[in-house]
Amino acid sequence: MAASAEHPLPEPAKPLLGLLNGIAQATFYGNTEITEELLREQLYPETASQEFGVLLAKMKGIVKESELLTMEFDETELNEMLKKLSEIEDSIISLTQAP
Repeated sequence: MAASAEHPLPEPAKPLLGLLNGIAQATFYGNTEITEELLREQLYPETASQEFGVLLAKMKGIVKESELLTMEFDETELNEMLKKLSEIEDSIISLTQAP
C-alpha cells in the first residue's frame, strides 16, 4: 500500500522500507542482483560498512521472524510499523556511533 499525498512516508522511513524490500527480494524471491553492497550504496551511501552491516543483520532478522510478507496491513498499521522500524534503525545507528 503506497503512502498517499496527504500522508507521505517520513524521509527516514523511505530507505528503511527500501532495505526491507531489498532483503525480501533477495531472500524470498532469489533476486541475485540485490546485494548487500548495492543496498548500502543505494539506500545508505553515507553509512560506514560496519554500521550498515549491523542494521542489515537486524532487519534480516526482523524480516525472517515476522509474517511481514503475508500479512495485510491498513495504512495506519503500516505507518506504525514503519515508525517502529525507523526507531530501531535510529537506535542501532546510535549504538554503533557510541564511543
